[in-house]
Amino acid sequence: MMKFFLVSPLVLFLTACATTSQVNQTAYVPLNSRLWTDVLRDDEQLNRYQVNIQVKDNHISGICMLKRSDDSWRGTVMNEFGVKAFDFIVTPKKCELLNTISFLNKWYIRRTIASDLHFLFEIDNPVVSFQKKTVRSMDEQNGSLTIRFKKNKSIIRPPDNRMEMRNLKRKIVYSLNKISE
Repeated sequence: MMKFFLVSPLVLFLTACATTSQVNQTAYVPLNSRLWTDVLRDDEQLNRYQVNIQVKDNHISGICMLKRSDDSWRGTVMNEFGVKAFDFIVTPKKCELLNTISFLNKWYIRRTIASDLHFLFEIDNPVVSFQKKTVRSMDEQNGSLTIRFKKNKSIIRPPDNRMEMRNLKRKIVYSLNKISE
């Protein structure tokens, strides 16, 4: 019986060492690490992004134009032919969609897109309600920043400054790529 008491702590110690020897690939970063860098978004000028919105088998691609106006962001999303999908206004409290194209003009679609855009464009604002519920991490291998909100939403920004936001609950993927002038 005494042999088992001596052997069991040794086995437990060796298994603990074996499991901790794996390399941790993600490092948690402080809340003040910003998603929107000066390269990605300018507070003074008009910002242009190539945008793709993927919902199951449906796909919207085009251009998103965004400009800061007082305490809000005002923007529009249009396809490659210049047909406007919707306009939006993002404030620290909410996002509102305006002039929505007919196939997106349903209350549940507008509410989902507005919520996602509010999360995306106000993620660096320290006064928004969801800020304390986000977890930020940095992948040490490729340098990409990941921000997660509960189990519903995540944003990934690789070092090449494109962004991908996922609404995991509704299975919507928003991709933004800055258009340089």
